[in-house]
Amino acid sequence: MKNNKGVTLVELLIVIVVMGIIAAFAIPAVGTIIENTQKDSILADALAIENAAKLYCSATTCDSDQSLTWTQLSPYVEGIEDSYYDFTNNTGIVATKTAAGWTVDLEADGTTEWEFTQNLVPSASDRDQVIADVD
Repeated sequence: MKNNKGVTLVELLIVIVVMGIIAAFAIPAVGTIIENTQKDSILADALAIENAAKLYCSATTCDSDQSLTWTQLSPYVEGIEDSYYDFTNNTGIVATKTAAGWTVDLEADGTTEWEFTQNLVPSASDRDQVIADVD
């Protein structure tokens, strides 16, 4: 008898098919993880802006329907990459004080498609309320 130490073509094809099946399940799951991570990041930035608005009003006097721009809030926020956001939308208003709390309006700079819609209070929201189209 010969001692065959090689791999047959059938064995190799079976391994390739099994790896293809595993990849078919893994790739969509990774896409969902990436999208949820981006949504969490956007929500965290919205929370930072909400907290900055609260800090701004503790340092100055705010009306019951106060609207704040990024120029007013930026000294109170650290860690937000402002080139990632379009702060010129809605005449530059980023946060608005309402009866429900501070609502935040964030939109992408145009390179990606997502938004944290206006009239949502970040501290009372979750990632499902962030609209994102991640490519």
